[in-house]
Amino acid sequence: MSDRPRTYSSPLRDRQAQRTRELILDALTELLSEQPSDEITTREIAERAGVSQPTVYRHFPDRSALLEGLADRITGMEAVQGDGGRVETLDDLAAHCRRAFAIPEAHPVEATADAVLSSDPRRLSRGSRARSAELLRIVADSLPDYEERDHLRITALLRTLYTVQTWLRMREEFGIPGDESGPLVAWAISTLVKEIRAGRFPRASEAGEAGP
Repeated sequence: MSDRPRTYSSPLRDRQAQRTRELILDALTELLSEQPSDEITTREIAERAGVSQPTVYRHFPDRSALLEGLADRITGMEAVQGDGGRVETLDDLAAHCRRAFAIPEAHPVEATADAVLSSDPRRLSRGSRARSAELLRIVADSLPDYEERDHLRITALLRTLYTVQTWLRMREEFGIPGDESGPLVAWAISTLVKEIRAGRFPRASEAGEAGP
């Protein structure tokens, strides 16, 4: 007879845990719409969510975990709204951008929270890092005539345009909503891709920046 403790799966308990997570993320999102992120405390999040501080830590041990939770929400919104198209080529990127910028516009509080919390590159979400890695793969496959260092530079340039921070800056600083900024960024990406394919991208070797 086994001495290992039994484990039980409770659908009700799982639903309650998920509901608590949602309450905590709701509270954080509301607070981020009211004050700077670095002024928000765990105590405030707990009070707004109607839970204890230990409960917040149990579901989200640190700031990075909170970021992941908000990023997952945005990903879920994309799925529900059928954003979906998978980016498989450089041409897909511009078309995808047109749709993707409309999604944070429909959920500005959550998207703003995601943008604020992920503005520090050290706290980028798993999803953001995965999208960057996938874009680098697409760039390398699509542009075999460029060197590895240039693949990285091209990816960095395109990826910088295609972020929730770009949406937020255009919206808040210049008053350009997502249904306008999406097409603008899509045009910029299409123009860059055309120039890059034509060989007019400033190569690292020409700038004396080639890697080892």
